[in-house]
Amino acid sequence: MTVAEKIHVQIGQVKIGHAGQTLNAILGSCIGLGLLSPKTGVYGLAHCLLSKSKTTTDEISGRHVDQALRSLQTLMDIPQKDLRRLQAIVVGGANMTMPEGTAPERLVGSINARFAYSALRELGLRNIHQDVGGLLGRQVTINCTTGDFSVVAIPRLGTSS
Repeated sequence: MTVAEKIHVQIGQVKIGHAGQTLNAILGSCIGLGLLSPKTGVYGLAHCLLSKSKTTTDEISGRHVDQALRSLQTLMDIPQKDLRRLQAIVVGGANMTMPEGTAPERLVGSINARFAYSALRELGLRNIHQDVGGLLGRQVTINCTTGDFSVVAIPRLGTSS
């Protein structure tokens, strides 16, 4: 059995993977934004801290959702006309800092998730999976050999759930 090379995507990073690799991120209120291109065998994952940047640039960055989408498109070498062929996943956006029951419009995770959905729709991308909100962190893994992905909830410290 061959062990895949694990690529960890830290806060603010954007990385791509190919066969023999997995992309991994551990998320709280941040958004994990994955773009899947099974046809080309290229997969991307961004670990986004915030929603909208002041301006998008050619810089490769995952700090903001809008810049991360642009960066993923560049790194994955996806022409504008082929964007609609990609599949997208949105993971994370948990309430990690505010009291339970805080209004969603005040939570950075909720703001990030709503913006991510809007940005994907604007580009014409199809969101095939979402796992956002709640009180638990998540670990997302994209298997770049098979195109499969998994999301596992991470319990808060000091709790059993």
